[in-house]
Amino acid sequence: MVRRPPHPYGVDVRVLICDDEPDIRLLYRMAFEDLGAEVSEATDGDDCIDQARLVCPDLVVLDLYMPKRDGLSALPELKRRCPGARVLVVSAHATGDAFTRSRARGATACFEKVSFITRIPRLVERYGAA
Repeated sequence: MVRRPPHPYGVDVRVLICDDEPDIRLLYRMAFEDLGAEVSEATDGDDCIDQARLVCPDLVVLDLYMPKRDGLSALPELKRRCPGARVLVVSAHATGDAFTRSRARGATACFEKVSFITRIPRLVERYGAA
C-alpha cells in the first residue's frame, strides 16, 4: 500500500474496517477518508487478521457478527499481531455481555452501529495519534 502525504487538517492515521456489509464499509471508508485517514477493508475475521499484517493499522473498526470468522473470535489474534492497534468494536445486534467480552479480549471501545458514524471524527482525534 502506498502511503499518502499527511492530510491538510493534520490527520495521519491508518484505519482497517472489518465488516461483512459492503455498504457499511463504504460509509465508514468515506467518513474516515474525509478526515484524511488511509483506509483498508476486510470482510471477515480471517481477512481482518491478514489485512492487519499488511497495513499495520492504528485503528481497527471490527464488526462482531460476520459469516465465516466473527470479530469476537478474531480479536485476540488481531491484538497479538498488532498490539498497538486500537480496536473499536461495532455491532448492530450486540448485547452488553458481548461488549464486555470484547473488552476482555482487547477491544479499546465498543459502539452500537447505528451511532458509530457520527462518532468517527472524535474517535480519530482521540485514538488516531496513539
